[in-house]
Amino acid sequence: MHSTPQQSSLEAASAELLVLQKQRALLIEDQQAGKLLQQQIRPATPWQAQGIVFEHCIVPALYLTGDSLDYFVLPDGRIFLYLADVSGSGTAAALISMLLKSIVQEYVLSHRAAHVDTDMTPAALLAYVNQRLLSYGSDRHITLICMMVDTQRALLQWSVAGHLPSPVLYTAGRAQFLRGKGQPIGLFEQASFNDEQMPLPDSFSLSLFSDGIFDVLPEKHLITSEAALPKLISAVQGDYAAAVERLGLANCSNMPDDIAMLVLSRNLA
Repeated sequence: MHSTPQQSSLEAASAELLVLQKQRALLIEDQQAGKLLQQQIRPATPWQAQGIVFEHCIVPALYLTGDSLDYFVLPDGRIFLYLADVSGSGTAAALISMLLKSIVQEYVLSHRAAHVDTDMTPAALLAYVNQRLLSYGSDRHITLICMMVDTQRALLQWSVAGHLPSPVLYTAGRAQFLRGKGQPIGLFEQASFNDEQMPLPDSFSLSLFSDGIFDVLPEKHLITSEAALPKLISAVQGDYAAAVERLGLANCSNMPDDIAMLVLSRNLA
């Protein structure tokens, strides 16, 4: 018995659908593997060094995320940290975020190997990362906050590369944005970055966010959303867990943008 043209068409469509379903399953499996890898290369949370506690969370919009962060002790004893947001989302942004981690480690190791007498600064590191990313010819750029904490000298240094929102410092019952601005990483050959610094309070929390945080705030406009962050941090007295709960980050899903939050704190009441 011969099949009719209609039956042949249905069989072909069914076979094509089966192939597409298998391809989709492979893509999802690949994305899940990438998500696991990103989770594995992130620093531990919570993590403590020199009396300062570091806690973070990242909420991907998809399986993979272009938001990234890292923190560790430098060879000279200072604590280094950054929070970054790669333009776009998905696989390409995730690859650039992982490349960033490698470039940062490369700079730290090369600075140590060169036996340079002057201290590494956040602005110098951003300038290096900018040139390295440009050398890859990527069509992605990165906004970034880079910090170095010197507990011996009670000093906080930082540099900003086009990143919003600014870090929120909570100390003595008051929350405020840290100053600082600069151009994003990976756009301009002659980009310049500035070092900012201030005395490190004995008791404080410092909250860093990617701009995806605006998507979970009730305010409709960027200006009002940004202004709401210090108020929120004051309301929770700088506490990481309370901020996560207030923002609903533990239950976020299907967000339009990746969300990253990093809080470092010491001697909170």
